[in-house]
Amino acid sequence: MNRHWETLEFPKILARLAKYADFSAGAELALSLTPAPDYREARERLALTAEARALFVARPDFALGGIHDIRPWVEQARHEVIIMPQELLQVRNTLLGAEQVHRVLTRLEAQFPNLADIAWRIAPQPHLIASITRVLDDRGEVRDSASPELARIRHDLRVAQERIQERLRRMVTSPEVARYLQDTVITRREGRFVIPVQAGFKGQVPGVVHDRSTTGMTLFMEPLAVVELNNALRELTLAEEEEVYRILAELTHQVAAVGTELDALIQALAELDLILARARYADEIQATLPELLPLPQTLPPVAGENYGVGAVLRLEGARHPLLDPQKVVPVDIMLDAE
Repeated sequence: MNRHWETLEFPKILARLAKYADFSAGAELALSLTPAPDYREARERLALTAEARALFVARPDFALGGIHDIRPWVEQARHEVIIMPQELLQVRNTLLGAEQVHRVLTRLEAQFPNLADIAWRIAPQPHLIASITRVLDDRGEVRDSASPELARIRHDLRVAQERIQERLRRMVTSPEVARYLQDTVITRREGRFVIPVQAGFKGQVPGVVHDRSTTGMTLFMEPLAVVELNNALRELTLAEEEEVYRILAELTHQVAAVGTELDALIQALAELDLILARARYADEIQATLPELLPLPQTLPPVAGENYGVGAVLRLEGARHPLLDPQKVVPVDIMLDAE
């Protein structure tokens, strides 16, 4: 960064500005911001910030709620790496937030034309939103109704679990088995239903040992009577995992298919976030919109190498934005054309 910007503590101002951003992509733009290179761009930036300040007056509750930088998931999808449910929820919530931003700002285009220009670059994705919502609930769990095959498998899983538990309940309450148990609780080890057998009576309950307690006094055994049922349950569990993987792969493919649109959507949201952050920061420090005028067509001759000719700077009641406004004494600064 330019050493003069460091002297002016410009990076510290950008760090403070970034804290007003709603999501990480906007904060990144804030931290990478540089002074406008020309008069036209400076005026455009000021106009956008002024519009955003007016927007907060008209819509004090306006914010980029629920929005995340989903570009890493988009890139992951392009490489056919499965997007996990929680990340897919971030994608959906971001698209819902983007849809809301697009709707609000485009409806207010007459009042906020510059902000609306950016909002028009946000392409709503209702089909992707619907697909993710159909597959995932709000906790990120894949719904039974995500596919007919998954619904069938999970129904069979519930039936199989109930059958095993019923068989084991009868065993742990029978006098022949109960006297050898540490407890009548039915639990699971490595996905298989087991019962707690006292270690000294291992040979009295035919079955497979899957685990032991920390004291070694209890063995968690799978009775031979439920081995085949547990095998069938394991096969159904694997089938469920495969079907869930297939469903998530399909959603990942849908994300990749609109990857270009999603990248553009996040870029537009990040730009809006930066503008809104500038407006919040401006309100916080009670900033005044400066008046920028073009340089004169004819510049006076250079009077020396330390002179910058042509630009007039007039700051009235100015103070460094990092200083405590309750303590700092504002100053008037006037630099003439020479």
